[in-house]
Amino acid sequence: MKRFGFRFQRILEIKERIEEARRAELGEVMAVLNRELEQLAAMRGTLNSYRRAGYSQPAARVDAPLLGISASYNLRLEREIGEQLEHVRRIEVVVEDKRKNLLEATRERRVYEILKERAQEAHRSEFNRQERIQLDEIGEQLYARREDEHSELDA
Repeated sequence: MKRFGFRFQRILEIKERIEEARRAELGEVMAVLNRELEQLAAMRGTLNSYRRAGYSQPAARVDAPLLGISASYNLRLEREIGEQLEHVRRIEVVVEDKRKNLLEATRERRVYEILKERAQEAHRSEFNRQERIQLDEIGEQLYARREDEHSELDA
């Protein structure tokens, strides 16, 4: 019997490559997201340490221009954190889109894998059926030869 050949093998390979490409895209976007989250955490850490530093000197004399600069710096840090949060949210939307694309590619590939598995099972069943037919024929031929030999000996 001939070897198994899946007629959609080429499509399956293309679907696998598409899935791998989408997995790589998701990985790249996830790396960007992680970097941006680290940057956001660093900004929040800077803001918190700056605020703590201001609280640690309550007995120091008040310098109005320095308070203005401090307030401006504090507002700037908060604005940058807000911008970074918005940037992270936009990246998260892209990550979700890439996840959906990967999921869709995985589903498409899986459809062809299921078709291939079914075709392999059908091929195996047909192979086993043909093998049983051949073995039955061989058994019938052996039985017929023995009957012929017994009839020749009896005659």
